[in-house]
Amino acid sequence: MVSGAPEFTARVSGDVAAIEALRTGPYTPPWAGCADPGRSAAGDDYAIVALRTSQDFYAAGDGGESVGAAHEAFETERWGVVLALDERWGPHRPLSLDAYAEQDEEGAPVPPFCAALFELGYYGDLQVWHVEGREVGVGVGQMDQEEPVVLFALITASTPVGQGSRVRPCPA
Repeated sequence: MVSGAPEFTARVSGDVAAIEALRTGPYTPPWAGCADPGRSAAGDDYAIVALRTSQDFYAAGDGGESVGAAHEAFETERWGVVLALDERWGPHRPLSLDAYAEQDEEGAPVPPFCAALFELGYYGDLQVWHVEGREVGVGVGQMDQEEPVVLFALITASTPVGQGSRVRPCPA
């Protein structure tokens, strides 16, 4: 957990620096700022990189309080990163993964980066920017209640293979 303002500011600055390096680097590892390669993934036109992971919660035994506190801390850090990137690149846009998740559950095709996100257990909303030919996203995920909470970055080509256009929110 982040203990104070200087540590929080340092984490956010480190996350932003890692995301900037990822945005301009290759999709393949090694990745700048990767906290856990096992909670990261790559394809021909994307990289999903775990920037920070919490402890696991197998032995927490506190009725979920530790998980809740970790989610709160990681969401706070995510929004610190979002605000910093908004200042750098302009306003983000939300990308809900809900429609993609439904398609995936029904066996319908989804963009490869979405399939990789779901395999890692990263559902929910992302905050996304289009920057110099790539899409950059930030999110928080958790495979299940006993697994670590993860702050991750998504970097993908503006024209993902087979999609024909920029990454956009799915229709509801």
